Amino acid sequence: MANTGHEALTGTDLHEPKGAAAATADQVYVANGSGSGTWEKITADSIDTSTINNLNKVVLNVSIDDLSTAESHFVVSPLAGDISSIYSVLDSAIATADTTLDFEIGGTQVTSALLTIAYSGSAAGDVDSSTPSAANTVTAGQAIEVICGGETTSSNAHAHLSIVIDVT
Repeated sequence: MANTGHEALTGTDLHEPKGAAAATADQVYVANGSGSGTWEKITADSIDTSTINNLNKVVLNVSIDDLSTAESHFVVSPLAGDISSIYSVLDSAIATADTTLDFEIGGTQVTSALLTIAYSGSAAGDVDSSTPSAANTVTAGQAIEVICGGETTSSNAHAHLSIVIDVT
């Protein structure tokens, strides 16, 4: 073969990394910091969770077009896990009364998930949140019900929700 740099290799001239033939399935090459390394399986303990943000989290988004209507809205979780937090944001101010949003999984109320959106001083961009503490486990493919209380009289008031799930 001609004197060709690695950056110019293509097709059948490419080769596997050093030691790949001896590695078992699902192993990755882990550098040791001294110019070498070994093929290993990555364990949960070897993942630096302090520098990796939102590891194993998924966010589900739901929009509520009319906060003045008492009705249910649904979103399906594609993965199993626990609802760890819920956030809402308003598109515009609401009037007359606070609006409540409650959450259920399979007909069971999620503990400490109730969100109250205050009408006094409300404005577009207001964020509210809750931190569920129990009955917050969802299976893959299961619906989460968002129950809007409809207490406000602002028929133009919209809210958007973000439901954070810690994937199990």
